[in-house]
Amino acid sequence: MKFIIPILILIIIACSCKSDSSEGTTPEDKILNQDTFVESNDPVVQNTMKLLQGTWHSRTDKNTSITFEKNTRIESKNGKAIGKMRYFEIADQCNNDTSNSNKIVKAKAKYISMLDIDMCYYIKKITRNELELSYVGRESTLKYIKNQSLNKGISKKDKPDLQRKPSNK
Repeated sequence: MKFIIPILILIIIACSCKSDSSEGTTPEDKILNQDTFVESNDPVVQNTMKLLQGTWHSRTDKNTSITFEKNTRIESKNGKAIGKMRYFEIADQCNNDTSNSNKIVKAKAKYISMLDIDMCYYIKKITRNELELSYVGRESTLKYIKNQSLNKGISKKDKPDLQRKPSNK
């Protein structure tokens, strides 16, 4: 009987020393430093990541934009962030639950997979000035134009006439 108490104490101490490294952390805590994706050794991933960087404005709603900075993505409306900043990776398929419910065709560095939510985009087109994303699992395509090239997409007839009218003085 006198050995039971020391054994119980040892069991309690042994159990309290074990710690689960994931306990008390959120997915965002685990992903705070994602520079490894920016510094990938894969040249295709590097090129896609380089092309993504910056602010892209929607072709259908000029007040809506999406900004990629390193491995984060944030959406904006009228210049103000909407929603949370999201972490992503460039991948050959969706690396979250999106791939479980959809038929995903693997394609080299063609997916933007969100790491902290179940969202994934397929990159239909990416150039220095144009970006077309398709939500995986939806039929919609989002079309964007790079911030510095906004005026290139506007035809001459759509541009406002900025010439001054002669004054009546």
